[in-house]
Amino acid sequence: MLSAIIHYTDGSGDIVSLVEKQTDDALVITLDRDRIVKPAEYVDLMPDLCMAEEGSEGYFTFGNNLTYFRDHEDGLCDCGYGIMRYFGAKTKDKCIVVIATGLWEQHHVIIEKANGRYRIYMRFMLDGCTAEEDIQVKIIPLSGDDADYSGMARAYRREAEKDSSLRTLRDRANEHLRYVMDAPEIRIRMGWKPVPSPVLEQTRENEPPMRAACTFDDVISIMKACRREGVDKAEFCLVGWNVKGHDGRWPEAFPIEEALGGGEGLKRTIACAKELGYKLVCHTNVTDCYSIADVFHDELPMRTRDGKWASHDCWSGGRMYDICPVCGERYSAETIKKCAELGFSGLHYVDVITTVPPRRCFSEKHPCSQREYIRKMRDIARLSRECIGGFQSEGGYDYLASSTDMGLYVDFHMTDKANPFCDGNVPLWQIVYHDHILANPGTVTVNYPAKGWFSRLKFLEFGGYPVLYIYSRFREGFHWMGEEDFTADSEAALLRTAKAIRMLQDDYRMTAPVRHIAMIRHEVIAGTLHVSTYENGYRMICNYGDSDAVFEGAVVPAHDAVLTE
Repeated sequence: MLSAIIHYTDGSGDIVSLVEKQTDDALVITLDRDRIVKPAEYVDLMPDLCMAEEGSEGYFTFGNNLTYFRDHEDGLCDCGYGIMRYFGAKTKDKCIVVIATGLWEQHHVIIEKANGRYRIYMRFMLDGCTAEEDIQVKIIPLSGDDADYSGMARAYRREAEKDSSLRTLRDRANEHLRYVMDAPEIRIRMGWKPVPSPVLEQTRENEPPMRAACTFDDVISIMKACRREGVDKAEFCLVGWNVKGHDGRWPEAFPIEEALGGGEGLKRTIACAKELGYKLVCHTNVTDCYSIADVFHDELPMRTRDGKWASHDCWSGGRMYDICPVCGERYSAETIKKCAELGFSGLHYVDVITTVPPRRCFSEKHPCSQREYIRKMRDIARLSRECIGGFQSEGGYDYLASSTDMGLYVDFHMTDKANPFCDGNVPLWQIVYHDHILANPGTVTVNYPAKGWFSRLKFLEFGGYPVLYIYSRFREGFHWMGEEDFTADSEAALLRTAKAIRMLQDDYRMTAPVRHIAMIRHEVIAGTLHVSTYENGYRMICNYGDSDAVFEGAVVPAHDAVLTE
């Protein structure tokens, strides 16, 4: 019988049996919330369901990651809240996908190895709070052609599509989205204060100076250079246009930063974008706040369990606090509406949301559960669409899948070993969402024209949406989008940047037959050929080998890709 382990706040534990119900296509497993009889920290659901021996065939999947059953040290890794609420397991005796359907807002994925045995399971984080509903998962068995990681992603896609609000790009496209579906995204960081800040709690008197790297007139020069280079469509997103630049004083956004050209400079920039036929939007923030803000008050930050202000980093504005969405929604809405009044039009960018798990506020005055947090973020996305034309954010967390038009990058760790159990990265998220959300695959594929053939192939293999970030490097010692950058601080730099944007456009136009079509399968052949197959029969074949290769009659040059029908 399947069971769960409840870890109570007082240090005790309890093993409880689960309710099992067979449906046509799945086994539904439920833990009634009433079985959790006192405050609990977390619940480990079916920790022994998926196990595999060292050296055996198969793998686990979580997010876009694969774990093979070999060469890992003993240990437990809390992979955290997933970009998708699932995990998969292919072992010698079964292939299944497990999808959280009840209390999914609080799931984590756990992988562990001990005594030569691997396990994967879900942990539901209660943090001493009452469960809002029963914990529930679906176990879907897979066989035949579905018994692999592509089949796991397709099963998750079928579950995701049960949400009637999730529609494909083509089905929901308005004039703004239709434009961007054919245009690269160009982000321009205009101004910023030192990061990390030397002053944690800033005031008007001790605030560090802002660097004005790119004025509004410089933005105009970038757009004109793109037009001369033959870029006929692009959406430009201004980052750090607000008072004191990128993350300067959120949620205080106005007045428009004078050192960059102020309101008159922005008016000229918007007029130029319209004249050239480009979209122009801006970057805002609804999740972070700083004590220097003119609207900061004691109840604006979220509260931790011990009653302190929730804080997780130090950025341009000093110590960064997590805004409680209950207290902060007024400021978020006001900023979006003012941005619309300024004339921004396209996919409005709101920072961070889709790269962080849903948060909880423990304040007694304004408590906010993860479920309520998600509702508030969906309201922000809906307002962005209504006022400006669309909504984009930073990542791929799919609790906002039905609300998101574009994601800056799905994965921070496509090619590194941040997770000790990650042995590979494959486009599972893309099989689920490629025709629903425009998305750049990862930080490694932002600015790929400056990074070489490998990053370009990853972009094509994962069906990427093109993003170029001008002045992506600004934080001391840590450049998560890479050391390679684009600037506009000289005529030569401006020309290099415009040519790179033209390359993005040309590559994206090359992928036109599959750009907004469902990806249905991914496979690696002979170790070097990575093949992504689309619903219309087209295949993107990427050759990571050092010599030309032939795949089903198609010659694929080394370090290049070919799209075949």
